[in-house]
Amino acid sequence: MGRINVFADESGNFDFSRTEGASRYFILTTISCIRYDVGDALLALRRDLAWAGLGLASEFHATTDSQAIRDRVFQARQGHSFRLDATILEKAKATHGERSTDEAFYGTAWRQHMGSVAREIAAGDQMLV
Repeated sequence: MGRINVFADESGNFDFSRTEGASRYFILTTISCIRYDVGDALLALRRDLAWAGLGLASEFHATTDSQAIRDRVFQARQGHSFRLDATILEKAKATHGERSTDEAFYGTAWRQHMGSVAREIAAGDQMLV
């Protein structure tokens, strides 16, 4: 079996209160690919935007980037093979033990996510084109 690259990101925070600023959900997302071509396309887009004077202060970020940049990101990823998986955890349903530390909750998120998708990722199943 060849290499499979897995990249991850999360959204949400470890605040379990119902106060303003506390996210209701914690989302763990992975993108799996065999080749780096989708990443190469995104790096090329980043360079093109910088040359066009649209210097991005940091990474692409859907909540802060303009719609025009988000559209370009979606165009750049078209035609490339990858797999995207997301696990959405409603934080109110976490047990007391899972809430005891940030590490406990984060570990739970990873176990649930990878427990659901690891075999399929390793097999290279369902790569999107």
